[in-house]
Amino acid sequence: MWALLRQRLGKELDWLWLSFSLRYKMMATNIILTENAAFGNTNYDVVRALIYMVDNNMMEAIGQPYFSTKQCLVVPIEDVPMCVKAGEQHIIFLATKDNLWCQWVYQFSHEYCHHLIDGSLSGEWSDLLWFEETICELSSLYNLNKMIGYCANNGLQGYVPSVINYLENLLTKNNSTYKLSAEGGWYKQYAELLKKEGYKRGLYNAIAVLMYPLFVDNPNLWKLILNIGDIRSWTSLDELFNHLETNADESYSESLGKMRKMFG
Repeated sequence: MWALLRQRLGKELDWLWLSFSLRYKMMATNIILTENAAFGNTNYDVVRALIYMVDNNMMEAIGQPYFSTKQCLVVPIEDVPMCVKAGEQHIIFLATKDNLWCQWVYQFSHEYCHHLIDGSLSGEWSDLLWFEETICELSSLYNLNKMIGYCANNGLQGYVPSVINYLENLLTKNNSTYKLSAEGGWYKQYAELLKKEGYKRGLYNAIAVLMYPLFVDNPNLWKLILNIGDIRSWTSLDELFNHLETNADESYSESLGKMRKMFG
């Protein structure tokens, strides 16, 4: 998909970033949401509030100031959501529109997690690409859960049941397809499938659901994304976990250990 996007847009990615960064340079936030007809009949005030909520949730979890990352531009796309590099910045492409606010949060949370991990974003396949994709799926679950309280406390009380239903579907839709256990023992069964080229979104979701309670119980566990870097640089899951545990602080080292055992 990255190759097709680069072929389609080429150097226009950099031009797109420059154009909008100049237009919105007076904004205080690192997130620039474009107002584009392809986003449909969207309440941009609500959408901005929700994507800013995602930044606040993630920055609070990893212990960094709000809106402190490199800048990213949010634009529409007809294909699939993605996060790509544009010089020193990122462009987040979202395939949503209108006031489908759960879908906005679901897609943006995933791509913003890629933004925070800040790997190569090359689109090249890797044996461990599934791990980053799973963590980003988990970001969507985590932020949708946070969205329930946000809507309840910010004048969107009527939307709370929709958020609950949307999240509940994501937490249950793959339970019967993939039999995973927090006690481990399942990873060997799926290891080769995960390495095989091609996205397995259902499996990523099932693994994310397995890890979800750990992150809800201890949001500091999100600090692990600061140490993933380029997922393509790791040769095995054990190597990656060894690195993550070496760099973990006491606020989440125990939770990280529990997470690792899930893959035992």
